[in-house]
Amino acid sequence: MALRLTATPALRSTARLMLRQQPMGLVKIHSSVAQSNAVTAPKPDRLHGSYHWDVERIVCIGLVPIISSQLAFGASPVLDTLLGVVLPIHLHIGFGACITDYFNPRNGVFMNKLMTGTLWASTAGVLVGCYQFNTNDIGITEFISKMWV
Repeated sequence: MALRLTATPALRSTARLMLRQQPMGLVKIHSSVAQSNAVTAPKPDRLHGSYHWDVERIVCIGLVPIISSQLAFGASPVLDTLLGVVLPIHLHIGFGACITDYFNPRNGVFMNKLMTGTLWASTAGVLVGCYQFNTNDIGITEFISKMWV
């Protein structure tokens, strides 16, 4: 004689109860929390989404052939221009990540805005400085090769 476990009333009621329960992710744990204290999600921004990650990876990987071709072929105005644009963008992305980590807008709005403004101003200054150094002086790649030797 086979034992039928589903025929017992306790198992049937437990099975029905389990089927009616919501998954844990959908269960409202604290229903007494006021809606004003709820955390709002940030607005979607294409610049800081997946495109931001793609641009960051392209810039990082792009520095490798620029620097290696400078070492292989010597100084060039094309390499000066590429290095004068890609390197400040790479530095801007890196320092921007540091500002996001250490001067989070949730902890201090003023410091975040101050540091972000300082980052943009210094990036613009570095871009102008690279342009001036490439056009009015020996250029970045020639400077690196003279410093290397």
